[in-house]
Amino acid sequence: MESHAAYAMRTRDICGVDRRCGRAVHSLMMRLVEKGLAKRHKKGTYLIERRAVKEVLTALKKWI
Repeated sequence: MESHAAYAMRTRDICGVDRRCGRAVHSLMMRLVEKGLAKRHKKGTYLIERRAVKEVLTALKKWI
């Protein structure tokens, strides 16, 4: 996955310091990583390629 055309998703930006929320977001993002739709950049930061956004949204709608 190339990161030059990607969105950075930070767990802290979504959940703040809520640990339960952070754990849930981490779980979902790791499922996306397993499917090859996201890349774990560093702790709490994930990259999603722009070309994969539609597929990511479809997967999240199915899982949530």
